[in-house]
Amino acid sequence: MDPLIETIELEFTTLKFYKDFVVSKIKEDVVLDQNNTDELVKACSGIYMERKFIYISQRSNSYNVDPTIYVNLEKTTNLWGIAIVSENAAALKMAIFEKNFARFPFEIFTEFEQALTWAKEILSKEKFS
Repeated sequence: MDPLIETIELEFTTLKFYKDFVVSKIKEDVVLDQNNTDELVKACSGIYMERKFIYISQRSNSYNVDPTIYVNLEKTTNLWGIAIVSENAAALKMAIFEKNFARFPFEIFTEFEQALTWAKEILSKEKFS
C-alpha cells in the first residue's frame, strides 16, 4: 500500500489520504447527508486537486447514509469510484441499496485488500462508463 500522505479529522469522519485513494471511517450514529458530503468533497479536492481518486469507506461503525448524496457526487469529476468495505451484514445490505443511486463505479467488499485491488483496476482505465 502507498504511504500515508495526510490524515484529516472532520466532525463526522477520519480521512486518510494516500496517492490514489482516500479511506474514510465515519463515526458512530452519524447521518451522512449532503452537508457532510460537501465537506468530504472539499477535503478531497484540497488533496487531489484534479487528479482522479477512489473513495474507500471502511464501515465499522453504525451510521446512516442519505442515498441521494450519490446524485450530486457525479459532479465531482475526479472521483472515479467508491468502495464500501465491511463485514457487518446490515452495513453491506445498506450499501447494496445505495449502489442503486450511484452513476459511477461503486463496489462492495468484505476485505480491504479486495477494495484496493479494485481501486487500482478502476484507476488504470482511461475513463469509466
